[in-house]
Amino acid sequence: MTGLHRLLPTVALVLTQCILPTIAVPLTAGEDTQTFLTDTSASSPYHPEQDADTIHTENAEAQRAPSWFTSTLMARRLLALSTTGVASTIFPQDPPENARTPPEVAGQSISLKEYISDCDAALPADISEGGNGDPTFLALHVATTFRNTAAGSNISLSLDWWDHLNDTEPLFPGFPLSPAGLPRVTLFGHIEEFPAPLSRETESALQACYLDAHPDARVWLPGRPHSPHASFWARMVVTQVYWIGGFGGFQQIGWMNVSEWKGVRREASLPGIGDGRGWADVRLPGEKD
Repeated sequence: MTGLHRLLPTVALVLTQCILPTIAVPLTAGEDTQTFLTDTSASSPYHPEQDADTIHTENAEAQRAPSWFTSTLMARRLLALSTTGVASTIFPQDPPENARTPPEVAGQSISLKEYISDCDAALPADISEGGNGDPTFLALHVATTFRNTAAGSNISLSLDWWDHLNDTEPLFPGFPLSPAGLPRVTLFGHIEEFPAPLSRETESALQACYLDAHPDARVWLPGRPHSPHASFWARMVVTQVYWIGGFGGFQQIGWMNVSEWKGVRREASLPGIGDGRGWADVRLPGEKD
């Protein structure tokens, strides 16, 4: 028993070291959830210094987490390089009689992949918002996404960089390639149809930009003879942006500054927005110059 008594303090110390780091700490009232998401010092293998932009790992040299403005540039670049996204809308509570929608899905969400293109900067000045990050759709009247928005639903659009996983490098030596460590962003807003009739200049600009990303969409352009479905040009007016840059601590996670999102341009940003850089000044993981 004497030997057992001598071991007890050691066993208690080991159990304390093993158990305490795994205890979840709930948020208290008023705590900043965005800060909480990026503060991983209690449960991760890396240890942020007091300067939250610098992160040290036990397995790699120090790495710098991008600033929020750099993250916004990355998000805008992700939009510019994306040709599809997952659009989520809500079924109306009172669907039209011709909707053929089961009544059980009323008020529920549906997420569908849609073609998109970042065309605003290519439009004539009288209809463009200056390239402010509002995605362009060639929408089909028959499509569920746009039937729901026509019935009053807002829309969210999720984009990610996961298809480029094999072009990236591990977070640090020995760490596996992981889509969870790559950027994704969700835009929130509503659909706004371009006013009809469009000028020839606007129609030409929309077609040139959109068909560059989706040449097959030529078949269902608005007014196209023998088109399988009637279509219309629309933009998504972005009102909120949620960003996950990758693993918390190494990247930012949280709600973006919408004024910065709207103020970023390709080559530079509007006066007073960030440090003046544009989305062309950053690269996403695995991109080659």
